[in-house]
Amino acid sequence: MKKSNERIKVNGFTLILVAFLFAAIIAKLIYVAASPTVDGIDLHTFALSRTTANKTIEAKRGTIYDINAEVLAQDVRAYTVIAYLAESRTTDPDNPQHVVDKEMTAEKLAPLINMSKGAILKRLKQEGLYQVELRPGGVNITELVKQQIEALELPGIDFIKGSKRDYPNGDFASHIIGYARKLDGEEINGELGIEAKYNDELKGKDGSLTYQKDAYGYKIANTPEIEKSAEDGYDIYLTIDSNIQLYLENAIDELENIGMEWATITIADANTGAIVGSASSPSFNPNIVNITNYNNPLTSYAYEPGSTMKIYSFMAAIEEGVYDGEARYNSGSIKVDNFTISDWNKVGWGNITYDTGFTYSSNVAAVNLSKKLGKDKLLEYYRKFGFGEKTGIELSNEYTGKLSFTYNSEIASASFGQGITTTPIQNIEALTSITNKGIVLKPYIISKIVNPLTGEIVYQGERTEVGRAVSEETVNKIIYLMDQTVNGEDAAVTGKKY
Repeated sequence: MKKSNERIKVNGFTLILVAFLFAAIIAKLIYVAASPTVDGIDLHTFALSRTTANKTIEAKRGTIYDINAEVLAQDVRAYTVIAYLAESRTTDPDNPQHVVDKEMTAEKLAPLINMSKGAILKRLKQEGLYQVELRPGGVNITELVKQQIEALELPGIDFIKGSKRDYPNGDFASHIIGYARKLDGEEINGELGIEAKYNDELKGKDGSLTYQKDAYGYKIANTPEIEKSAEDGYDIYLTIDSNIQLYLENAIDELENIGMEWATITIADANTGAIVGSASSPSFNPNIVNITNYNNPLTSYAYEPGSTMKIYSFMAAIEEGVYDGEARYNSGSIKVDNFTISDWNKVGWGNITYDTGFTYSSNVAAVNLSKKLGKDKLLEYYRKFGFGEKTGIELSNEYTGKLSFTYNSEIASASFGQGITTTPIQNIEALTSITNKGIVLKPYIISKIVNPLTGEIVYQGERTEVGRAVSEETVNKIIYLMDQTVNGEDAAVTGKKY
């Protein structure tokens, strides 16, 4: 009888425990049904993620063209080489779907993807992996290389389709065009030049495809799908003329042979300010990004311009009416404050006219004129020509240069281009005043930006007048003096030898 009572007590405890657990389960089910989240997880989203597939439809990055619609930068198809390692992929031994002979596979791939046999073999021998990418050599291979690999008929070797940025001309206006590339797991992004400054316009907007999938990841038949089309990036047309650019690139190559720290040669349309060619050194090939300096000499190098500033200090004096070309002065040297400033040949040319002084590039002539002008007027005209501030050209990282002088010796030095700094693009801008009757033009390098889908021009580069620096009469006078500096009969003129 005692044993029977004990059995009843045990069974009663069990029933109570079962009832408690059942109540807990019911409570949990009610909580799950009533609450949008459980343990911080949105159940609806979680369920959809297990049954819904989302695929990105990549937008095509815009193409960069020259003024004649020749391609300077474009997206091209590229592939990543992958190797399937899992033996489970192969169901028919006569038709293997994984890498069977790793030694042979590594040996044949090595010369095609620029990797050593050992490096490839190391990847192929990794344990427990379904597949591997053959990095770095097997990334961004061309269609041609893909076809060469396919011809080898290597079991277990496959490709992931993608795209990369291609620059057909290699080292060609590289600091202007810049470069764009795809880092691991990211989209193509511009990192320099036009590619970087107009990255948002070029890259477009990716689309998407959403559909219901089965347990194996395949689309379920007869179920709806939602597609959002990709918006391709805008195309950019530069003012660069590839024929002129090629000429400049060859000229830069010749200059490199004489040994210089840096150089830039730029040609602008004299009537509009459009940059039709600009080559520089050091440079780089954007296909391999063998870059040593990220600054574009055209816009991001500031230097003492030297005697080229006499063009503008002389024009300031002419415009202000303090210049008499036939007046004479003693060349050679002049004392300013406690400093002696000499002509470039140290001894001068005796007593000469100011017109002659310009053609001889006389520092003393420029100093005398700066004294007549005074600090404020000289600074005012330099600024009218565009020095001391950015031109606003459509390129990144433009420098302003330094245009500051206070003491008499500093004013004197500034009159012949020392003690101040300018950029090459500022000098291009200033020179447009000579070809436009005294009006300064803003330099520009983008001809137009076009929506490739609609053909709409969303940006149009054009001639833009910054303002009048000097009169047409002053310009005519300086043109005469510059011509005499090069073509004058006097053997001592400084431009003749150049």
